[in-house]
Amino acid sequence: RTQVSKFKKLRFHTHENIGFGEISLDAEEMETRSLMLLLPELPDELDETALGEVLTGLASIVRSVIPFFLLCDRQDIGVVPMVRDTHFGCAALYVYDRAPGGSGLSEALSAKLRDVFAAAAERVRECPCETGCPSCIGVDATLAETKERAMTLLEVLSDQ
Repeated sequence: RTQVSKFKKLRFHTHENIGFGEISLDAEEMETRSLMLLLPELPDELDETALGEVLTGLASIVRSVIPFFLLCDRQDIGVVPMVRDTHFGCAALYVYDRAPGGSGLSEALSAKLRDVFAAAAERVRECPCETGCPSCIGVDATLAETKERAMTLLEVLSDQ
């Protein structure tokens, strides 16, 4: 379920913020298939901001690696990070088919998760940047340790 509640106007090319406000639109719903990854045992030193950045980076790199294993387009799947899942109370990643009704990609992924995490960890490890970039964990990282923490989490996930 997706619902837009605010909008932001940006100037072309410069991305300068030229306005924002409230908006009222109906919620959009799409039934599809998904895979939920619960991450209950994460380091205690991660506050919600740091955990959010690590999970966002993890979602970014996993989403870019999955198509190599499922032989699909990057637009065929979605990955949503949750700092605290409302049902389980722990961090989670949702990988879902972006086709209405599902296309079976998320189900096929369950057998290849270790390989996906290992490939993602290798890609992050081999990236020459220091704190994260669009080629590895994405552009949203503001904390210097985010890349290192994401790589550590990927290595742990690839060993499970």
